[in-house]
Amino acid sequence: MSNRAIDSYIDEFKIYLHQLSESEQNDVVEFYQEYLTDAKLTSTDAIINKLGTPKNLARKVLADYSIKMSEENYQHVNDGRLTNNERFKKNIAMIGLVILALMASPIALPIAFVVILMLALTVALGIFLVLSFLFLVAASVIGGIGAIFMGFSVIFQSFATTVFYLGVGLVILGIDFFLIPIIIALFKWFFSVIVIFFRWLGKKLLYGRKTPIKGEKKNA
Repeated sequence: MSNRAIDSYIDEFKIYLHQLSESEQNDVVEFYQEYLTDAKLTSTDAIINKLGTPKNLARKVLADYSIKMSEENYQHVNDGRLTNNERFKKNIAMIGLVILALMASPIALPIAFVVILMLALTVALGIFLVLSFLFLVAASVIGGIGAIFMGFSVIFQSFATTVFYLGVGLVILGIDFFLIPIIIALFKWFFSVIVIFFRWLGKKLLYGRKTPIKGEKKNA
């Protein structure tokens, strides 16, 4: 039987689910509509007391959905044909959704502020390290190339000096080309650790059902 409070809540709730496909939206909406009907929550205050506002519930649903997709490495998005850059952006979006969902939960709100502070400090440290790394790489590359040119500039004056400068320059450039992939891999690993942490945090602190995805049976 239709209920005006439930219908109004669900209509507003669906507005905030625009990031999901139409079929996913319908599945989620159907689940909560059945839940509210079975629970006999017939007033707006009773519904909000149980599930929170439509916007806050949507944040939790989207966070839950985003965590699940991230755990599956987005294999259900474009048949898994995503670039590393696209996966990176989606993981960033997942982190943002988890933070918003935490802020929407009164119990998790203090934790959300601590997490945001830690994340801000981590990002600031990451930016500092990246800029420092880029500066050191640029300086060493310039120094290596400069040493090579220095070697060629004295080739007719001292062959031994030329060999020395050429050797120094090549060693510096060789170290750069060896270290750059390692440093990049370390940054990627560090980011993956952050992603795993937010997946864990979201699942640990956000209550609710698993958001259904394409090809998966509905978890009612």
